[in-house]
Amino acid sequence: MKNIKFKIIDKALLIGFVILSNIVVGQNKKYTSFAEALKEPESVKWLDLDCEELTDFSSQIKLLKNVNALYMTNCDLEQLPNGIENVSQLDLLNVKDNQFTSLPAELVALDKLSVINIANNDFKTLPELLTKLPKLRELDVSNNSELDFIKGIEILKRIQKLDFLVLSSNNLIELPLELSNLKNLQELHLKDNPKLHLKKAFKILKNLDSLKILVLSNNNIKQLPKNLEELSQIKGFVLDNNPKVKIKKLVERIETIQNLEVLLLRDNNLSLLPKDLKGFSKLKLLELSNNSFSESEKKRIINDLPETNVVF
Repeated sequence: MKNIKFKIIDKALLIGFVILSNIVVGQNKKYTSFAEALKEPESVKWLDLDCEELTDFSSQIKLLKNVNALYMTNCDLEQLPNGIENVSQLDLLNVKDNQFTSLPAELVALDKLSVINIANNDFKTLPELLTKLPKLRELDVSNNSELDFIKGIEILKRIQKLDFLVLSSNNLIELPLELSNLKNLQELHLKDNPKLHLKKAFKILKNLDSLKILVLSNNNIKQLPKNLEELSQIKGFVLDNNPKVKIKKLVERIETIQNLEVLLLRDNNLSLLPKDLKGFSKLKLLELSNNSFSESEKKRIINDLPETNVVF
């Protein structure tokens, strides 16, 4: 899952960026075959299996007692291999880029699971068993274009600790009203949904008091609606790869988000920012990498935003 996650530490005004798939694996060695893993079974925490390895999964996985991150991606799988319930220490399960329509009941035995990636599969409904995983906090259901989100919200709101949700690339036009029931949600990814009605979306999102990070990258945004100001709880806003955005109006709109600290505007084909940057002056971090600023423009922006860490 190549998704940005912020950790905002207010006391130190320190913003860190981590990749969701690294939350569990960290600096652990990646093993891609059972033959390699069984040479040092006690050390294996990150298992990223080649597809051909899955035929021996049931018999081999029992010998690896400490696996807490398991990847089985892009293997055209329609179901998880037998024996998945034996990965008792599993914290992260990544099965993106397969052909799943459901998940097996055996997953309920994995009571340490906190991160699940089922992106780019064929789910039409979200599995009920997700509500029975007591530590589940982070879920990526992006690119499941036939997923019924009205029914899906009924499942999501029963995942008590859910604080990180990825709904990218799902052809969303409107957000379900019931999304406002996800009271613990802190980070929401809505990238690659270019038809999303932002004004209506913001009316719903304003009711999520815990929401801190909103990602709207690659949504063909030209102008943000005025009711953006109602998202006063937001601290991090990601608008990467929206090259048609009206930057002058954006600066004005950003100023209205009362508690915003971090703004990402990468890959937006920008070469100039407006002369008046007052709207960005409260930011702790402004990310402008992968644009086309001249050296002189970079210096001007830095000079005009002395309290902001500007990254090019």
